[in-house]
Amino acid sequence: MAALMDIPSLPGLGPEQLLPRTGVAASFPFNRFGLELTYLGRNAVWRAARMLGLEGGEVIVPAYHHGVEVSALLHAGARIQFARVDGEGRLDVEHVRACVGPHTRAIYVIHYAGFPQPLDALVEIARECGALLIEDCALSLFSSDGERPLGSLGDAAIFCFYKTLPVPHGGGLFMRKATTAGLAPLALPPLLPALSHLAGSMLVASERRFPSAGRWVRTGAKAVTRHIREWARDEDIPVGTQELDPAVLHLGMSPMAARLLETVDAKQVVQRRRDNWFLLHEWIGRPGRTVWSSLPPGVCPLFYALEVDDKDHALRRLWSRGIHAVDFWRYGHPSVPRDCFPEVEALRRRVVELPCHQDLGREELERMARVVWEVLET
Repeated sequence: MAALMDIPSLPGLGPEQLLPRTGVAASFPFNRFGLELTYLGRNAVWRAARMLGLEGGEVIVPAYHHGVEVSALLHAGARIQFARVDGEGRLDVEHVRACVGPHTRAIYVIHYAGFPQPLDALVEIARECGALLIEDCALSLFSSDGERPLGSLGDAAIFCFYKTLPVPHGGGLFMRKATTAGLAPLALPPLLPALSHLAGSMLVASERRFPSAGRWVRTGAKAVTRHIREWARDEDIPVGTQELDPAVLHLGMSPMAARLLETVDAKQVVQRRRDNWFLLHEWIGRPGRTVWSSLPPGVCPLFYALEVDDKDHALRRLWSRGIHAVDFWRYGHPSVPRDCFPEVEALRRRVVELPCHQDLGREELERMARVVWEVLET
């Protein structure tokens, strides 16, 4: 009996994604002039803070965050005031209002996993106090609040492409009013690490789609990719870490990776992710086990947010069965007063990220659902 393939946390790069796509209109933010392509999303956060002149000013940031975006704001010279997020991942508008002070310069909004925050109310607060609005869409590429794309309303919008699309790295900064604020142009990143990642992603994707032939090709190509990885080791710049490396903040997206963005069919990506989210919700969704109990129109879900009682046990069981679930945001920035935000601490202890990306098919989702039920029942 053939071994079951692992279920990866991120989509892979298929050969068809190397070909130019015709007849498909670009979607936001790729259809906006002035989108700046950075190496990482944190680079975009830092550049936005510098361009908006936030040095010395106060930025209201959700207490539920990754941590590196806070580091980027602090490195840019901003001061941070943390605002409450409830157990359903919703920024507390009234607490944001209470956090506003004489030095407030910006409100930083994070749209978690594609689900929009109450933008209209937050825009009103920002307007009342003369503050800027920054939309962090690192987890929400192609998501909309109804018909309004997330990231299109704020003074600045941050994106992180590799979380949604099969690219080795890449973030984006879209400013509503174009400015450079004296910043140096972005520099090109090292080529070999990106090439190594793309080659590995293509080989894994080929094995998943054509198990027998793909496994043969992957085995034959291992020697070549191993040499590339060895050459690239000293130049590699990791993604997804919580530590901010100021030395890479000046890097942009490689042209090779940026070219892949031109082949994306955003509508197809959104539909596949929505379909997969609905299937998982039908099979495993129940009260108290998911952060978001419904999928509003326009939302492109990054993952399915499963809540578990014992996160370490759940992850071990899922990983042992080849399901690459993610330990979502267990820790935030160390400057957060932890006892002040119990709902956020509960989310950090309980939320496991289940993949629902566009590469997954029904059989894989059914297998994942069976394992999830085993986890929940033990």
